[in-house]
Amino acid sequence: MVQDAGLKHVEVSDGSISIPHAEKCGYIEKLAKHVTVLSEVGSKDAAHIIPPYKWIELMKAELEAGSQYVIAEAREAGNVGIYRSSGEVREGLVQEILTQIPQDKIIWEAPQKAQQVYFLELCGCNVNLGNIAPNEVIPLEATRVGLRGDTFTFYLDQ
Repeated sequence: MVQDAGLKHVEVSDGSISIPHAEKCGYIEKLAKHVTVLSEVGSKDAAHIIPPYKWIELMKAELEAGSQYVIAEAREAGNVGIYRSSGEVREGLVQEILTQIPQDKIIWEAPQKAQQVYFLELCGCNVNLGNIAPNEVIPLEATRVGLRGDTFTFYLDQ
């Protein structure tokens, strides 16, 4: 069906529906033979808190199964998964993930400006960010290159 539709990229996610992880990885492995796979780790359910070691375990398994990138779940509101209900980054979680998963293999969902700035400062201007509203793309790109007050000083020679 994916090939018939001419798709070149697919996302495999269990954030909205329950799929045993081994089955999810099986889908990733099968699809990766034909298309670029992005997989999503985390839950859209705010009550479902995943400990850092489990995030790492899931991300590693999905990358090994053939996913090109793993998406760190946050929802459109940026208030679950890698964020607290207030939208604040779960910094310990992010830092721990980065000790085991290559930064260039993660797409951090960051719908809020403060979240975007956090990842730009932590990982640099080429960090992979997702869940960006269409009307926020140009402001984000300006922020990436230091043309906004939030990141202007990131690029000044000290």
